Amino acid sequence: MKRYGPDPSTNASKRVAHMSPMRICEDYTFRIGKDHDSLKGLDPKESEDEIKKRKKKQIASYGLYLAMTMLEFQDKELIFAPYNFR
Repeated sequence: MKRYGPDPSTNASKRVAHMSPMRICEDYTFRIGKDHDSLKGLDPKESEDEIKKRKKKQIASYGLYLAMTMLEFQDKELIFAPYNFR
């Protein structure tokens, strides 16, 4: 079969971007317990506030990675995000 124009499958890898599976997997999410070493010596209210502050910082870091990756690959047709993309 004769093709008129370029073969679309030859440039497929140039049109697809991949996010790092290690950065967006379930294990990379924030988990800390109230008995963590860094929270010892704090009263319950202070430890709860510290956990909220750390969780907010982790979510911001996660969102920043997603945003920067999307900006980096904005010329691609598809951004592949494997595993647990939230």
